[in-house]
This record gives sequence, structure tokens and C-alpha cells, in this order.
Amino acid sequence: MNRRSFLKAAGAFAGVQILPGCFWTRGYAANGKVRLAAIGCGAQAWYDLQQFDRNSDICQVVALCDTDIGAPHTVEALKRWPDVPRFQDFRKMFDVMSGEIDAVLIGIPDHSHFCAAMEAMRRGKAVYVEKPLAHSFRECELLRKAELECEVVTQMGNQGHSGDNFYQYRDYVANGTIKDVKKVVSHMNMQRRWHKWGGAVKSYPPADAKPQTLDWETWINAAPYHAFSKDLAYGEWRCWYDYGNGCMGDWGAHILDTIHRFTLKGALPSEVKISNVSGWNPFVFPIQDTLTMKFGDVTVEWYEGLDNKPKLPKGFFYQTNEGLFPASTANDGLIDPPLKPGKEIYLANGEVWQGLSHASPLMRCGDKFKPAFEKAHNNHYRNFLLAVKGEVEAKSPFSVTAPLSEIFCLGVIAQRLNRGFKFDPVNKVAIDDPEVDILLEGPMPRPGWECYYKG
Repeated sequence: MNRRSFLKAAGAFAGVQILPGCFWTRGYAANGKVRLAAIGCGAQAWYDLQQFDRNSDICQVVALCDTDIGAPHTVEALKRWPDVPRFQDFRKMFDVMSGEIDAVLIGIPDHSHFCAAMEAMRRGKAVYVEKPLAHSFRECELLRKAELECEVVTQMGNQGHSGDNFYQYRDYVANGTIKDVKKVVSHMNMQRRWHKWGGAVKSYPPADAKPQTLDWETWINAAPYHAFSKDLAYGEWRCWYDYGNGCMGDWGAHILDTIHRFTLKGALPSEVKISNVSGWNPFVFPIQDTLTMKFGDVTVEWYEGLDNKPKLPKGFFYQTNEGLFPASTANDGLIDPPLKPGKEIYLANGEVWQGLSHASPLMRCGDKFKPAFEKAHNNHYRNFLLAVKGEVEAKSPFSVTAPLSEIFCLGVIAQRLNRGFKFDPVNKVAIDDPEVDILLEGPMPRPGWECYYKG
């Protein structure tokens, strides 16, 4: 069975509706390097670009695209690659350069991941998409289906999923070191951008003068339109339900990825609950809340907010990891806190394992017990590039990361409604809850962007 036949059979088995055939040809630069275009040049995308550039033996940056190209946060990328073509609209970039691009980095706000990824995949380009994969549950589903049909290499930017953390958890599950998990407690208790408003947000912000460098219409993408404001752009988009996926969307992919893949086997929850909420409003995320999700016999808890920390287990020790949060634009100026983002894993036999998000190995509470495990071979960026070249498998393809990101979308729905709901994980609909079903679909795409949502 060839790869196309296998993928279509897998899609049919999973009840996936295959999209129309994609059109493309695959090739590489004469020097054998993967020709990479960047959609997004500043902040996290600039960090990603630097990581790809460290693999210049197999990667060549051939195009830069940013809706605010020329703005201060894009200058470093422009100086690093002064001679490559520059664009503000990824659609125009593909129209001009599609035949000269093999792969695309998508490092733009959450609400705009989907359309850029769909355009690239339909043109046969491998895609590296920053986490979370997409802004709505429906978008995640459509990207997963497109991956099957277009047969391109995909990777989500949860960088630790190619590191030691991935191999350790995989091996510990395989050899029975971690088994019979009953509960996972996860937490990210750091200052977030929306905390500065204290939850007292009563409307979208008033319009500001738009920078001359910015194409705001393209920045808005398919999402609901609001006039430009400095409180909507430049990282502030993370705060707003219309554009961001909040704390869980930002950090869940680093903290829960191996749990979801190897313990929960890619499942979706049957119930989502929310508690300990403060600062709720219908525009930006709460100041704090606790999300609880049921996956059969396993309960996953998520704590966020400066003062909403979980009760720590007996034997817990504070792990040190200086430099986890360097003060940079990409990391929102975060600094290392005492309780770092991470998780505690409770087993049926009473053992508890603890670990940081993706920066150090898991250790058993109390004795730091660490059996041997396979170590990482390549980092996330090189893994993607080698996968594009057909030499390895990508560690975080959409088949794995779409359902993971769907969990975050379900959490956002509970935060937005300020209530829990029951969910059918097989049919992927809410149970007797049409309000939730509407949010699963996401907003109607703006005129001109509907084509990306049609099979």
C-alpha cells in the first residue's frame, strides 16, 4: 500500500471526509536545502527563524512575509536576509513564489494560523505552525483532514516534543514505569498580559492611529473585525477571545503533549468543568480559573492565575531551571517563578511523578528516581527539516497535534461561557448544548476568506 492509499484508508477508518485533491509539485533547491518561507518575522517567529537558520546546512530562507513588515519587531529578520523577497500578504507570496518554496514557517497570531496553513498545504508545502495549531475546534479538524489529503509534512511548534521529554515519557509508558495514571495536575501560574486589566473589560478598545507599515485587513484575516488598537496587536491579541487561545492554548501544548499522546492516546474529554474563576468577562480571559477534564478513568486538571496554585503532593521539590524564561519579546518578558509551569502525574499505586513543561526530565516525587531512557536525536526544527527531506518522521504532525489543540479549544469554550459542559468525544459535538456547538464551529469567516473553510 503506497502512502496515499494508506492515508486515505486511515481517513476512511476514522470517518474523515477527504478534501478535494491538492495541486502541487515537490522539489528542492539545487543545493538540496529545504527552501523555507516565513509567514511572520518578529517575536516568536523571529526566534523560530533563528533556530531554522542554525540548520543552514539543510535550510535556506527564501521569502519573508509579515503583515507589519518593516516594523521594529521585524527589523532583525530583514537585516539577516536583506536580499530575499518580502511580502505583507501570504496569498500574494504564494502567487509569486509558490514554485520556489518547499516549506513554510507560520508564526503569526492564533486566529490567523488556519488560513495560512491551508493555503500552504493546498499548494503542497510542508508547514511548521506555531502552537496552538488553530483558533477553533473546527479549524483543527479541517487541518487534520487536509494533512491526509495533501500528503505534506506537518509540525506544530511545541518544541519539547522532539526533546528528551518526549522519549522519556514514551519509554516510561512502554516499560511500565508510568502506568495506571489516575490524575494529572497541570499548572501555569504566571503573569499574563490580560491580568493588567483586572478582569474589568467592558468592550473592545477604541481605535488607535494605525502604523503605516501595517496591513490591518490582512492581519485580521478571517476573524471578526475590530478597528486597529495597540491593545489588540503586538502580542496583546493573546488576551482577546476573538484572536487568542489564552494561557492553556499558549502553554498546554508544552505541558500536556506527552500525557495526551501516550497516556490518553489522543482522546478527547467527555466532560469539561470550570471552577475558581475570577475576573470573568466576555471579551478577555479570566484572571484565574481551574479547568477539569474527564478522559475515561483519567482526570486532567489545569490551574492558571497567579494565586490559583494546585496543592502540591508529598515529596514535591522545586526544580530549578534558570533561563527557562529569558526576558525577551518572544517570552513576554517572563521571569523564572518558584513554581514553574509543569505537571504532577498521580498513579494508582500512589506514586507521583513531576516535571516542568518541556525543559527537563520527569522525576519521581521525593527521590528524583529516573530510569534510563532514549535521548533526543534532533531538535524540533531539524526534525521538521529532515522530515521534509524524507529522512525521518515529524514528531508533532497534525494527526497528533490537532486533537491536542482541540482540548485547548474546549477549555477556551468553558472559559468564554464561564460554565462546564458534557461532550461526545466520538461524534465531536456537545451533548444537548447548542451554545457550545456554535463555539465549536467558530465565527463565520469574513468575506474573502470563506474558501479556506470549504472542503
